[in-house]
Amino acid sequence: MSLPVRLLWCAALLFAVPSVQAQKTSQDSSARRIEPITVRGARAPSVTGGATAVTIRPDSLPVPLAPAPHIGDVLRQTAFVLVRQNSRGEMEIGVRGSDSRQAAVLLDGLPLTVGWDARTDPSLIPTTGVEQIVVVRGLATLLGGANTLGGVIRMDLNGPLARSTPRTTSLQIGTGIDQYASRVLSLNAARPMDVAGGTLRIRGGITQRQRDGFALPSGNLGDGLTGGTADPGSPDNRALRTNTDQQQLDGYAAVRYDHRSGAFVGLTATGYDTERGVAPEQHIQLPRYWRYPSQSRTLGILSAGSGVRKTSLGYGSLQASVGRSTQQVEIESFTNRSYNTLLSRELGDEVSDVYRVAATHSLPRNAQLRVAATGTRVVYDETLDAQRATARATRYEQRLASLGAELDVPIHERLLVSGGVVQDDARTPQSGGRPSLGTLSRAGWRLGSTLRFNDGVRLHASVSERARFAALRELYSGALDRFDPNPLLRPERLLGMEAGITLDGGAFAQRGVQLQAVGFRHTLDDAVVRISLPNRLFRRINRDEIRSHGLELLASWTPSALKGTTLSGDATLQRIRVLDPSITTSANNERRAEHNPERRASLAVTSPLVAGMRASLMARHVGVQYCQHPDLARQVELGAQTIGDAAITRTFTMRRSGLLQRLAAVFAVDNLGDRAAYDQCGLPQPGRTLRLGLTLG
Repeated sequence: MSLPVRLLWCAALLFAVPSVQAQKTSQDSSARRIEPITVRGARAPSVTGGATAVTIRPDSLPVPLAPAPHIGDVLRQTAFVLVRQNSRGEMEIGVRGSDSRQAAVLLDGLPLTVGWDARTDPSLIPTTGVEQIVVVRGLATLLGGANTLGGVIRMDLNGPLARSTPRTTSLQIGTGIDQYASRVLSLNAARPMDVAGGTLRIRGGITQRQRDGFALPSGNLGDGLTGGTADPGSPDNRALRTNTDQQQLDGYAAVRYDHRSGAFVGLTATGYDTERGVAPEQHIQLPRYWRYPSQSRTLGILSAGSGVRKTSLGYGSLQASVGRSTQQVEIESFTNRSYNTLLSRELGDEVSDVYRVAATHSLPRNAQLRVAATGTRVVYDETLDAQRATARATRYEQRLASLGAELDVPIHERLLVSGGVVQDDARTPQSGGRPSLGTLSRAGWRLGSTLRFNDGVRLHASVSERARFAALRELYSGALDRFDPNPLLRPERLLGMEAGITLDGGAFAQRGVQLQAVGFRHTLDDAVVRISLPNRLFRRINRDEIRSHGLELLASWTPSALKGTTLSGDATLQRIRVLDPSITTSANNERRAEHNPERRASLAVTSPLVAGMRASLMARHVGVQYCQHPDLARQVELGAQTIGDAAITRTFTMRRSGLLQRLAAVFAVDNLGDRAAYDQCGLPQPGRTLRLGLTLG
């Protein structure tokens, strides 16, 4: 019997078996109990002058994923976030047409997007232990550190213990498998304790993943320019894409003490170690034939806060954090898709330090002042042609500093106005023998306001301007002879505006309705773009102006008449154009932005079924996008695409009290239609995949 058939049989048997608790209660009607259904919405803290943030729990997605998924898989189901895989095998994140280096990823308030490349690969960042993810699009605050201007994705791992969380030891075990024998095993444990004057919580977890490869889709590959030729498949299994295997081990430990006064101190340690392949592009003659024999990262964060304290001037609080991240990466380049003959090898060794101090204080008339200072230092040792005995490491260093202040002023009880300024600085003290940037400084600002008509209607608007400094890799890396470095890149500068309305409370909440519409307009000057050179290399230059404007729509409805059914949807409609100021002829001066579809939407429905089961269905649409074809030295069009996912879940009660009380089972089908949907030209997403997951906790 094949593995897909075995998966279907296991799912059928699992969902047909009544729970242990149901057997007991059927014998004694007096012991009958109705288990509550918890529906977690996308409600989040509002941002003064900005759209409400979207909050996601990794274990409560429209279509459930395997235990402890990567954040990239979570964000694919998140409103307004574009996730795509690039030719290096990395996933990139975009919000409102932004470049992946303009969106910051934070863990417990400190940026993970500090480093050699100034961005985080979400296909590597695990969510083991992460309690929630908050997505804020646009520039909601100036206090997040330098280079934070295109959205913030915040992961909370070591936050305060919620009042609703039981003060008992918890243990959770999760496992999952698909029809191609990809598998995951995850373990999480937590122990909260009441100690003198407060609460101490100790948490830890570990996850092991094994993937032989991604499923090849059977859908139409396209016109040969964008989809390319058919992938011949992995030598071990022709149903899997070439060189898409992965093995990863990750873990975390977190300790936090919260005093009843609000003061706290916390320590977080996380790390992962990965080996993986990179799928070659199917649309070009000379794709990358890469593997990552080793990628590892460790991160430690120490944080402390005073809580709100009374001062001679009112009330204030102080928080401080320090973090150190170490990363090692090994890249191997091969001559062809057999991956037998090594062409070149690159080693990277990175150390990043981040320091942050933030303070808040009240002012007269209920105003509030917030200030923050953030400093980062990145040191990167690059070793090219590492297979040679004479290879030596080249050292690069970048230092970023940011000092900002924001003021919130209530005009009256329904109108709040905020404003702020920030100063950002960048230096490259060590540049591997190439020209250094010296010291670059840029100022930024933000104004915003929120008007609440009543408990259910809120208007919000903001305007801001801020700069982004080029990353070390943009300035100095040749990417194993794929790029011609340009160490003289200037900072990009983004002017952003947004205005919108949110309906989410009062009468709307009583009807189970949340609605939001936000219009935005962005202008990015001195945009860093890549161009194709006559020698077939790419080069990054400051040349263009990127203008974008659009509309974001979000809706959620939980009708009481349907008893537990939830419908949710989102849409992003935008127009993005790239202009070259050096071209005076307007007819030739507009181009499409690369890898930025102008239409995206999703629709999800979850509903209870019979026998305690719950069904989920989600459709995701991505409109037309464009990519620069290096063989043709021009842009080509990648057509619109829509894929659907579905799942059935059921929870079984295993015991009344103690550890491991409930078993949650998931049977899911990703890419129901087995369509060839592309992240970018020549790189299709996985084909139809059947998954079975179990979580005992």
